[in-house]
Amino acid sequence: MQLQSDIKIEEYNVVPQKISEKELKQKSLLLSLSIFQDELESAIIDLEAHSVYTSSIYASSQRKFSNNELTFLLNDFIHRYHLQSLSFKSIQIIHSSPHFTLCPAEFYLPEHKRDLLQFVHPLSSDEIILTNDFESIKILYAIPQSLHNNLLQIFPSARFFHSSTSMLYILFFHPLLQHSKLWIHLHPNYIEVIAKDQKQFLFYNTFDTKTSLDVLYYILFVIEQLKFSPKETVVYISGNISLKHSIIQLLQKYLHSVQILNHHPKLHILPLNSSLLTHHHFITLNHHLCASYQENTKAES
Repeated sequence: MQLQSDIKIEEYNVVPQKISEKELKQKSLLLSLSIFQDELESAIIDLEAHSVYTSSIYASSQRKFSNNELTFLLNDFIHRYHLQSLSFKSIQIIHSSPHFTLCPAEFYLPEHKRDLLQFVHPLSSDEIILTNDFESIKILYAIPQSLHNNLLQIFPSARFFHSSTSMLYILFFHPLLQHSKLWIHLHPNYIEVIAKDQKQFLFYNTFDTKTSLDVLYYILFVIEQLKFSPKETVVYISGNISLKHSIIQLLQKYLHSVQILNHHPKLHILPLNSSLLTHHHFITLNHHLCASYQENTKAES
């Protein structure tokens, strides 16, 4: 199998000077690896200095990846960026599985997790069920057994998170989103939508999209269902898009305010001459840092 021509490959060397693998091995590193349905992203971050070193992406603008293609691309991605040869203090894998559900933690029984998820999504025998926790919410999601085994063989100490878990951490603890209501992360072929009202979680879901009008439709639909006002709601946007993309201009016509999310110096540090557009890799860059920010905030209080 070979990489298809529609797959875009980008790598950002964020540091102002080239750091050798030998120097990297002496640092306390985090690998944040995101497996989205049509994108693969990674970021290498210095946990002690909160500095981002590199960020890389494979993305398809035309389709979602099949399970077999995803396994091939993931192995190619890891090999291309020498991720298996570095020593990481922490490895966190974010998976945007389309088979997921969120439920109150008090309703969850471990022995019934497959039944709970299968009530919402038909599952294949090859899928295993993983779970995450966020406060009183239990997140259940499926991942192909072969993909899970492959990742654990390469990264035995990895921790797995569903993208909704990552977005919950970021929505509630990123300094730019703490007072927000609605955040949209744009992928080439679908969007993830998450909402809260002050400290109350309201909504998370994904929607397949082909055009900017599809994105507008689903955002307005969610706003209507949540009884938000389009004339008052600030919509926060992240994702691998240009700031001149038609969706930004379209949303600005129909919504009170559209804000593009970028990094915050409380969470991670970028050199002034960095070419990294942090709204592109927002989930990958911010998941662990927001979880750490939450833990530090609790410890201080």
